Amino acid sequence: MSHSRAKLNAFGRRLLIERICAGWRVRAAAAAAGISRQRSYVLLARFRREGGAAFESRSSRPHHSPRRTPERIERLIERARRRLREGPLRLSFVLHLARSTIYAVLRRLGLQRLRFFDPPRPHYRRYERPTPGDLVHIDTKKLGRIPEGGGKRFGPQRKGPGVGAEYIHVAVDDRTRLAYAERLGSERAADCAAFTARALRHFLDHGVRVRQVMTDNYWSYTKSPAFHAVLAQAGASWVEIPKYTPRWNGKAEAFIGLLLRRWAYARPYTSNRARAIAFPHFIHSYNHRRPHGELGGQTPMQRFLADVNNVRGRHT
Repeated sequence: MSHSRAKLNAFGRRLLIERICAGWRVRAAAAAAGISRQRSYVLLARFRREGGAAFESRSSRPHHSPRRTPERIERLIERARRRLREGPLRLSFVLHLARSTIYAVLRRLGLQRLRFFDPPRPHYRRYERPTPGDLVHIDTKKLGRIPEGGGKRFGPQRKGPGVGAEYIHVAVDDRTRLAYAERLGSERAADCAAFTARALRHFLDHGVRVRQVMTDNYWSYTKSPAFHAVLAQAGASWVEIPKYTPRWNGKAEAFIGLLLRRWAYARPYTSNRARAIAFPHFIHSYNHRRPHGELGGQTPMQRFLADVNNVRGRHT
């Protein structure tokens, strides 16, 4: 491809040569193309020497670069970059070379971004249960309480009443992404079991019985008799994800990420109470108003109602 200031592309060069071969004077053909007479003679000689290949665009890189960084130095820069993972400035201190030289070499080698060292992201197989209630994802998130006057994210840090942590417990339906969440004081076994019971009752009140519950391998789920008693009473089975695979519980993880961005850190709250007041409004907005990308623009409640009504045979 020709550069942005080139007057002729492949078609223009071909037209120039065709006019000269048709009997135009070189000066006239050059003037019509907007280039110099000397350049026209260069293109004509190239056509006589190479034929149709002379019309193709070619690189403007010089054939010889006597001032280019020696290959030995380039290998030294590459090894240091791969070993230290530092930028041109810090590498210049280590290698005693100009920062501009190091950056030029890194760009030439395709190593100017640290993300180029990361392995390719694996392809995960997405899944979705066919009906609401087939699977509910449960997870927790620890949040620091906001002291009066604001926390460390917004405003100066203050010590006093209200500091500490609270835990957000979430339950997300796999099919519809309908969410139920609570703010609790801990993630101990008793709180996890009580939250699970209320979450199952919440979905049951909407006309859906939960058949499976998926959690991570936190001890409040794996070692808690109360948690398993809640599932047994509700007739639901438990699915534990393998260790170090949070993507299995990805719908709960995605909802927690959205919860942090759109509620927990969405604006500078002046107190923990102010953030708590905004919590139910966020949950209602997520379920009833926010279009979901994976649901084709539907809200979770719209998908939920459509699926529940179809199951009951109310409409087609």
